[in-house]
Amino acid sequence: MTTEESKKLQLALRRVQGQVGGIGKMVGEGGSCEAVLTQISAAMSALKTVGRQLLAEEAEKCGKTETGRQKYAKLLKRFF
Repeated sequence: MTTEESKKLQLALRRVQGQVGGIGKMVGEGGSCEAVLTQISAAMSALKTVGRQLLAEEAEKCGKTETGRQKYAKLLKRFF
């Protein structure tokens, strides 16, 4: 993974962190169920995007050996 790709993932994770903090605040302030669930859905989607990017990166590294392919298969099962 390049430094730029790593920075992009870190930025995306910081955004998710901010979303989760906002969700906590909404719950604490008695925010509407619909609004809270909408934000939870958005945060989950963002995390899945980061996970897919990490899996794609790992696929490039793992696909070269049988052990690597087995490791990647385990990651896929865990993620999906």
